[in-house]
Amino acid sequence: MPQKQSFLQALAADEHNQTSFLQKFVQAASPNPPGDTIEATAVIREYLSSKNIPYEFVDVNGDGKVNVISDFQGGKGPGPRVVLNGHVDVFPVGDGSGWSRDPWSGDIVDGRLHGRGVVDMKSGTASLIIAYAFLFERRHLLSGSVALCAVADEETGGKWGTKYLIEQDKHRWGGDLMLCAEPGGLETIRFAEKGTLRLTCTVKTKGALGPYLHLSKGAIRTASAFINEIIESVEALPVDLPVEMERHLEKPEVKRAIDQAMGPGTTTIIARPTVNVGTIKGGLKVNMIPETCIVELDIRMPVGMREDTILDLIDTIIPQHEPASITIKKQAAASNPFNYSVIDHPIVGHLKDNAESLRPDADAPFPIPSMGGSDYARFLKFVVSKAVVFGVTSLELDNHVAEHDLVIPLVPFVHHAVIVRLAIKSIAGVVTVGYDSPAIRELESRAKAVGITVLNEVGVNPGVYHLYAIKAIGEVHEKRERYDATSLVLSVLACISLLLAATRRLAIATELCYLFQDGKIIEISDKDLISRAVLYHGLDGYSCPAYPNRDYVQFRQAYDTNSSLLKVSIELGWGMKWPFSPGTLSDQLDKICSFHACERDLVMLQHKFVLNWKNGAKNTITSTLELFGGPSGYSVMAKSPVFNKPGIFAPYSPESCDPIQVGVEAEKTKPVQQALWTSRHGY
Repeated sequence: MPQKQSFLQALAADEHNQTSFLQKFVQAASPNPPGDTIEATAVIREYLSSKNIPYEFVDVNGDGKVNVISDFQGGKGPGPRVVLNGHVDVFPVGDGSGWSRDPWSGDIVDGRLHGRGVVDMKSGTASLIIAYAFLFERRHLLSGSVALCAVADEETGGKWGTKYLIEQDKHRWGGDLMLCAEPGGLETIRFAEKGTLRLTCTVKTKGALGPYLHLSKGAIRTASAFINEIIESVEALPVDLPVEMERHLEKPEVKRAIDQAMGPGTTTIIARPTVNVGTIKGGLKVNMIPETCIVELDIRMPVGMREDTILDLIDTIIPQHEPASITIKKQAAASNPFNYSVIDHPIVGHLKDNAESLRPDADAPFPIPSMGGSDYARFLKFVVSKAVVFGVTSLELDNHVAEHDLVIPLVPFVHHAVIVRLAIKSIAGVVTVGYDSPAIRELESRAKAVGITVLNEVGVNPGVYHLYAIKAIGEVHEKRERYDATSLVLSVLACISLLLAATRRLAIATELCYLFQDGKIIEISDKDLISRAVLYHGLDGYSCPAYPNRDYVQFRQAYDTNSSLLKVSIELGWGMKWPFSPGTLSDQLDKICSFHACERDLVMLQHKFVLNWKNGAKNTITSTLELFGGPSGYSVMAKSPVFNKPGIFAPYSPESCDPIQVGVEAEKTKPVQQALWTSRHGY
């Protein structure tokens, strides 16, 4: 039997022990901060000891940030040194109130293991440790050497983990090749990583009482102008990518892989510098001009860009803000240069070949760069080696899709294209509540070819909400035909998102919201969403919090309203305030919206059109839906219309809306439409 096949059979036979090891590993809490990994590394110690593998513990400061290290020499003489690197620490869990189960439970339900850090990256670290143990057992068959680094402190910079180990012994822990199992999915291999430059900017000015701005603009206003210049200047810098990497990134299949792995739009910035304003601290009192403002910046540098270029540029901006005093301090522990391994390195080919042999029905993984921030950077910063990242996702996803005729993905919408691809392979229909993204639209010909239906944006909003927006637009077009001597212009589409939309907005947290105010488009980030809420009176007895939502101008072709801009101008009043942070709002809403005994749900939707006719007539059309569910029964939105056409659809046209509308109305779900004339001019 070939050695590779024998090795895989031995791994498969040991699956129960491997799962038990991972479960115990997840149950051992190791949040960072504070970074104590004693309990988690004890699980590793127990596993290695059971295999009679020698190891060392390294706790640099005696504060519980324990690293586990081990290495061995193969029995067939000299050869390359391979380092397996994974981290033991994980992100913190907060007070635990927002979790659906104990974050340290390690519960296994329906073949899935639950717990903090399962993906980032205890599954990956466990897989490396298991691989190391099996290689150790067969070391007599190997040439070269293998090292294992199960490190602490990765989530807060790696100063006392990977960085420390390499600084102490580059040869032992550097190696010729590093493999890391950071989460990146089985569809990609990371061969490069953006550099990170963390800066603390301190701005000092004269202070005074608030009205005396003629004496000083103050530190916060000065810092705002200074940071804006940094953002504009740094993000406009030219980039000198390696030629082979530039050509690689231009390939359509690579662009798709990047956007699927890290979210739509990643391709637009993966090879560009970016500046994130992470924290701002300043001011003592609202009616005082602040003397000091401290801003922290996270700058990501693509392959080919070095920190000196950025620091020199910032030095030219500082004098423009005199007489303010501005100092820049680099956060050295969290800053690393870009890293780059050649795309055609043999290890990339080996990983692709092995991935294909284990998943013959799946596409081979594509080599792509990473956005930065892993221990991968610390390896290439201190040693001359080749490093690649190949991480885990749900290995059973293909099987889950294949077992069903209809798939309803509840994962974040950025992953829906992956689900649709699997559904095409398995010939299963797909219904999503996610947006009809370009990544999904690219699959339309394949969906039609196999005869499946993919229906996006099916829910309360969007979904039923869109059915009657499309109906109103259709009626407008009918009137345009009826009054052929007088054309009409649809000038305003007011899509006000109510409380239910906020749940989804904060859950995905990957898109900007937009507001049209005072003739300007305002971008609203997820952290500012709640503060920009207003009260919206939709129906007598109802005043609901309304939130900025996505930019509907991009849908003007889908709505067939090319002749006009689709915007709504909302006069902002006071902002809504919540007794919890935006990060926990979705969890709070889930609790509030959960059904209890004898309770029922209420859905209230409204859209508004303002129509400006060519002859000066103007009227407003509203469609309002108010429905109650039955006590102790199904949700009021649990409807069952039938839609069965091959292809990819969303509720943007009569073709997709009319069949659904017929089914929904058959179940007594229909809004009330009202028209208000501001001026008739003969109509």
